[in-house]
Amino acid sequence: MIKKLFSVAALLVMGSVFAQETGQPKQMIMFIGDGFGTSAKVAARMALGQGTDGKRFTDDAGFHILSLDKLDYQGSLTTHSRNSWITDSGPGASAYAAGVNGKLDNEAISFNVGAGESVETILEKAKKAGYAVGLITTTRITHATPATFGSHIWFRDLEDYIASQYISSTEAQYEEIYNNASSTIAPYDAARDWELPAPKIGVEIDVLMGGGARHFLPNAYVQNVVDAAGNQILNGSGNPVTITGKRTDMVNLIDIAATRGYVNVNSRDALLNLDLSQFTPDNDAKLIGLFNASHVNYEQDRQMNASWEPSLPEMTQMAIEVLKAKGGAKGFFLLVEGGRIDHLEHANSGGITVVTGDTGNIYTVDSDKPSYVGGGEAIYAVTPTTPRHTDVFGSDYLIKEVLAFDYSIAQARKLLNETDSETLIFSSSDHECGGTAIVGLHDSANAQNNGTYVRTYALGPKQNGNNAASSGPATATTNANPAGVQRGDIDFGTTSPNGWYPNYTTSVFQGRSEEPWPSVSVDGRRIVVAYASNPLTNGNGQNAGGTPGNHTPMDVFVGAADNVGGTFSSQISGHGQLDNTYLNHIMEEFLMVDDLGVVDGTDRPAPGSMQLFPNPASGYVTLALELNNPSAISVGIYDMAGRRVNQFNRSEFAKSFNLDINTSGYTRGVYVINVQTEEGQFSKKLIKR
Repeated sequence: MIKKLFSVAALLVMGSVFAQETGQPKQMIMFIGDGFGTSAKVAARMALGQGTDGKRFTDDAGFHILSLDKLDYQGSLTTHSRNSWITDSGPGASAYAAGVNGKLDNEAISFNVGAGESVETILEKAKKAGYAVGLITTTRITHATPATFGSHIWFRDLEDYIASQYISSTEAQYEEIYNNASSTIAPYDAARDWELPAPKIGVEIDVLMGGGARHFLPNAYVQNVVDAAGNQILNGSGNPVTITGKRTDMVNLIDIAATRGYVNVNSRDALLNLDLSQFTPDNDAKLIGLFNASHVNYEQDRQMNASWEPSLPEMTQMAIEVLKAKGGAKGFFLLVEGGRIDHLEHANSGGITVVTGDTGNIYTVDSDKPSYVGGGEAIYAVTPTTPRHTDVFGSDYLIKEVLAFDYSIAQARKLLNETDSETLIFSSSDHECGGTAIVGLHDSANAQNNGTYVRTYALGPKQNGNNAASSGPATATTNANPAGVQRGDIDFGTTSPNGWYPNYTTSVFQGRSEEPWPSVSVDGRRIVVAYASNPLTNGNGQNAGGTPGNHTPMDVFVGAADNVGGTFSSQISGHGQLDNTYLNHIMEEFLMVDDLGVVDGTDRPAPGSMQLFPNPASGYVTLALELNNPSAISVGIYDMAGRRVNQFNRSEFAKSFNLDINTSGYTRGVYVINVQTEEGQFSKKLIKR
């Protein structure tokens, strides 16, 4: 007798996975630009030359000049969390990591607070199916976005515990950390230290790179930063570069990680000279690279003051190499976060100034001034007398951070040219931050004659020397004859024969001459940014030292590409507005980890296997079943809310079934096909195009 035990909710939390081999390695890379909205993307594109000669029209080969722009399919995603229209990074990234089950409360990390349950992530499913897996970021590796893919915790700030989860794949390994001889809180206490979440059991993360060493090293412990030969690296002042720990339990997780197969590097030189031959599918070698106690430096600061840290594209390049070696014939899953875009927007970089108020220092909305000395987040500690750079602006910080993210995507796009592997790339954001906007360009000539030195439009045409927007008194043009008419901005202030566009130039840093990094003179036409979420509008208050800008509920960009004919990347186009959970279903289908397993509360194996083709489908889809033993079957098709939309019953006892299902009447989205047999049930997701 067939048992009616189907539950969509139960299916979606199952950890039992039945991956299918395809004959070629599968390479899945998810890029998340934290806080990354479309304005920041446009600013980076403009700085690289949109509007200049050769890159001005859509029929120019170089018009789409960002790697993001070159992703074949593009769309728009909503970002709200389960309990807020404005999400934070925890549920914002959990939605990608865990799909519908990732719609969680703010501050939660792949953990359903209401149900008290961890939700399994795409990284965990991939690892259990045999893929190599990795996390890299420009934030602390224990920060919310990477943490959602490789850990589970009810509150994102418990970063010491996130670090412990990362390097543990069994409960015994987890308890060993808290029973360590150096621990000041030993012995392990499950009521305090929790248990290793079930989805993480059996999952070793092959690559961990970013900042956050302070959550792996004991409080006040000092680690030397060394090159590939083990030599101490010195900063520009000739002093040793060091990293200091902060774990209050005084346990050294780097040392423990070494006993579990992790190769440790903490400098750019050590990373780029890594011996890749030590990583194979059959050994325990893994990579951990923590290059700063907290977040890694902003790209602008890295270039000026911290060249020993690797850039995000360099981390991406090396992560791909290690994961290829570890994944072998199976392939890999990699999460890449450009995390510090969000931090610049929180700080309203380039959009506010600290001045003296009646009761103390306050923020005031301001723009087009050089950035404060002290780094991209210096705004939190500055006073009215804090010095500024002479030639570095808030928009420079933002543009360089976005470009580092974009160059990382360029590294991944190289994989699309491979013919012996299958690659799927997604790029999106967990949310927008700051309400970031491009408001104009710096105009040292003050063409508007109002003292703002910020201008948007090119000047109008001139005739007989008259110009409606000049530095002197305006003279009306009364002659309709076009003779002698000239384009605007020619021979007025800074000559601009190509119109009013940014005039950034390129430079070379660390030998990457093929990649333009913007630089422009103090008097050049640089991009000026502003923020809708600022201390005067968002309720944070004007008192200096607080957080100037907040997250916003704005939709975010998503781009995708694959080298399998667009089968998977095309699913973000032609579907109207998408929820952020949708990407997880496509990733699962690509990696073939979407089989949902047995849900009858036992550990019995699935009573058979199924294939859906084509999947995604737009018309008819064939359901091919192979059962372990002859059985009658009942096939139900359900939407993600658990509503049954179709039902098929076959009363004959057989081991093989082929059913043709017409999906043309289904709305676009994700469905679950559940097959019930005499021995149990199993399920698979169907994506309707």
